[in-house]
This record gives sequence, C-alpha cells and structure tokens, in this order.
Amino acid sequence: MRLMNMSNMIYRILLDMLEAEGIAEIQRNELAEQLGCVPSQINYVLSSRFTPEHGYIVESRRGGKGYIKITRVEATDNEFIRCIMISLSVA
Repeated sequence: MRLMNMSNMIYRILLDMLEAEGIAEIQRNELAEQLGCVPSQINYVLSSRFTPEHGYIVESRRGGKGYIKITRVEATDNEFIRCIMISLSVA
C-alpha cells in the first residue's frame, strides 16, 4: 500500500472537515503538531489547494488564539469577485 504524502494528508483532513461541517476552522500549529509536520506544510496546502480559483475563501486571524477558517464558495462571477475582495481586505 502506498503511503499518502503529507500535503495530500493535510488536504484530505481539511476537505473532510469541510464536507462534514461546511466549514473548516483550525489552529495551524495545533494541526501541525497532531500530524507531526511543520506549520509551513499546512500553509503550502492552503495556498496551493484552497484558493479562490478552486472555490475557497481562507480567512486567518493571527495571535495566540489565532485560527484559519476555510469556506467553500459557489458563486456567480460577481459574487466570486466580491468574496475575493473581502478576503483580500481581511488578510
């Protein structure tokens, strides 16, 4: 049996959360610790697979109680552009 690489594992975990709850909210350092990876691997998955072009909005709050929230969007072109603008103003 072929082992899943870390990026695919992170992606699958986040995708499962989205499918089960409609939203995925994580603390990056905690997830990295649970998976035995570095937090930058989670950043890589977020920036490469959970993009507005793929239909996702990623919001983050930094600091001690910071979090990352991923939301799936299905929108018309105008709504999609509005969501991107909102996500850019939050970042």
